[in-house]
Amino acid sequence: MDNRRANPQRWRIGAWLALGDGVLLAGGAALCALPLLAWALLPGAAALAGVALTLPALVSGVIMLRTPFSAPPDTREEGLPLRRDDAPGLFEALDGIRDAMAAPPLDAIYLDGEFNAAIRQHRRLGGKTRNVLWLGLPLLDMLSPSACRAILAHEYAHIAQRHGRYASRVYFARLQWQEVARRLDRRRRLSSAPLRLFVAWYVPRFLAVSLDFARQCEVQADAEAARVCGQPAMAEALSAMALQWRALRDAWPALLAASDPPRPYAALAARDALAAPADEAEARVWLHAALCATTADGDTHPSLADRLAALAADPARTLPWRRAAPTAAQAWLSGQRASLAARLDACCAAQSADEAAQVRQEREALTAQYHDLLRKRRIRALSADETARCAWLRCTLDDDVAGAALLAEDGLRLAPGHPALLAQLARCRQREGHPREAADLWLRVADHAGPEQLPSLRQLSLAALRAGDHALAEDYRRRADALQQSPPRADAADGYHPHDLSPAELGKLADTLDPLLRIATGAWLLRPAVGGRYRLLVLAREAALLRLIGRLTGEPSYLRRDCEQLLGRLLPRLRLDVEADIMAAGDPRLAWCVEQARVRRPA
Repeated sequence: MDNRRANPQRWRIGAWLALGDGVLLAGGAALCALPLLAWALLPGAAALAGVALTLPALVSGVIMLRTPFSAPPDTREEGLPLRRDDAPGLFEALDGIRDAMAAPPLDAIYLDGEFNAAIRQHRRLGGKTRNVLWLGLPLLDMLSPSACRAILAHEYAHIAQRHGRYASRVYFARLQWQEVARRLDRRRRLSSAPLRLFVAWYVPRFLAVSLDFARQCEVQADAEAARVCGQPAMAEALSAMALQWRALRDAWPALLAASDPPRPYAALAARDALAAPADEAEARVWLHAALCATTADGDTHPSLADRLAALAADPARTLPWRRAAPTAAQAWLSGQRASLAARLDACCAAQSADEAAQVRQEREALTAQYHDLLRKRRIRALSADETARCAWLRCTLDDDVAGAALLAEDGLRLAPGHPALLAQLARCRQREGHPREAADLWLRVADHAGPEQLPSLRQLSLAALRAGDHALAEDYRRRADALQQSPPRADAADGYHPHDLSPAELGKLADTLDPLLRIATGAWLLRPAVGGRYRLLVLAREAALLRLIGRLTGEPSYLRRDCEQLLGRLLPRLRLDVEADIMAAGDPRLAWCVEQARVRRPA
C-alpha cells in the first residue's frame, strides 16, 4: 500500500467516519428536540401528553449523542513490565530494529503468555501517543532470532508508517458502531426505526472499508519488514508462526501436566524439542493445510496464503519445522530466560490452573466414555463406529497401540472397509513403524467420501513426501486442498448426529462460546457417524428488516459478521477439533440442529 493508494483510502474511511458521526449527532439532536417541539407546538394537555410520549426519544437521543464521544475499549496494560536491566539483549535487539525502521521509541514493553507480538498506540492528553509493545514469551521460546526480528519489524512498521494511531482510531470506531448495532437490535422501539434502517445500511459498508484498510496495513507492514530484514526472513517468520503455533498447541497439555501447580512457561524453556512435527515432510503437510484458509470479509489480517503471495515467497523454500536453535529467548534473554519464565508462570498462575483443570476434566470425560464402551462390549457386540471410537480411546488414554490395532482388526472382520476403522488401524500401523502398511490403509480410506477422507489424503501426501515421490505428493496435496476448500455439503450421506459430549465437556464448551451464544440464535455441535471432526453450526440472528435490506443491497447482515468475527477469535481456544459454519434462515442443515445437539450449559 504506497502513499498514492493510502491517501485516497484514508480520505474514503474519513468520509465514512464523518458520515456516521454526523448522522448520530444530527439524529440525536433531533430526537432530543422532540419533547421541546411537542411542548412548544401542542396546546394544553396535549402538550403534556406529547412530552410524555416523546421522552423515550429523548433517552435514545442522548445515547446517540454520547456514542461518537464514548470512551474507547479498555486499554489496560497487562503482563510483566520489562526494563532494560531485566533483558539487556532484548532491548539491544529492539533498538537495532527501531533504528532500521526509523520508528518512534517505545514507552513500555510487556512480556505475556501469548504466541504473538503487538504494538499498540494509545492517545494521551496533548495529542501525544503512548507506544506499547506486548511480546509473548512462547513466541521468543519457539522462533529464531531472525524470525522474531522480522515479526518485530512488522510491528514497528505500523507506527513507523504513521498508520498505527489512525488504524487504532478506525478500530475503536468499528467497535463503537458494532455496539450501536447490537444496542438497537436489543431495544426495538418505533422511535429508533429510522436509525436502525441507517445502521443496517451503514455498518456493513463501514466494516468492509475499514477491514480492507486494516488488511492493507498488514500487507504494507510485511513489505517494510521484508525490506529491512530480508524477504526470506519475513517468509520464514510467517511460516514459523503457523507451524510452531500448531506444535505448541499440541504440546500445551503436556506442558501443563509437567508440574503441580502447572508452570508451562518454565517447562517450555526447559525443553529442547517438541514431539511434533517429526520432520520437514510433516511440517510441509501442516503448512499445506494452513494455506487452504482464505481471507474472509471479517478478517483484520490477510490469510497466510495471501501474505506469502504478496511477499513472492518461494514455495519450495526450506521450512523452519524444528524449534529454533538457538531460540530468540536464548539469544536475547540469556541468563534471565528462566527467571522471566518463572515470573510469568507466577503472573499467569490462575489461568494455567484453569487450563490444567480443563485438560484433566477432558481426560476424565474421555476415560468415562472409554469405560462405558468397555461395559457395553461385555454385554453386546459394539457397532463399527463404537469399535473405532474404543480403539482410538485405548490408544489415546492407555498408549496401547497394539491393543488398539487388535480392536480395529476385530471390527474390520465384521465391517470390512469401514472408513473409521481403517483410519484407526492406519494410525496404529504408522506408530508401530510400518509406514507402507499405513499408506495402503490410507489409500483405501481415501476412496470413501466422509470425515476421514481429508485426513487420509494428507497422510498419503506425507507418505509420498517421505518416500521422495514429490509428484505423487503434489497430486494428493491438490486433492486434499480441493476437498478442504470445497463448501460443506448438507446431505444425509454426511451422517451427522448430535454430539456425544459429557455434561462437563458441554459446559466447558458453552463457557468458551458464551460471547457467541449471546448474539446468535443458537449453536449446535454435531459429530460424524464415522468419526472425524466435529461440526459446529451457528445460526446468526436476523431481523425481517435486515433480511429485506440484504435482499435489496446484497450486503451480509452485520449480525452475521459479528458471529464470524467472534468465531474467528473463539475457535482457537477450543480443545475439540471443530469445523464451524455460520447458517442463515432456510439453510438445509437446520434439519440436523435438534435440541440434543444444542450448545448450552447443562441444567
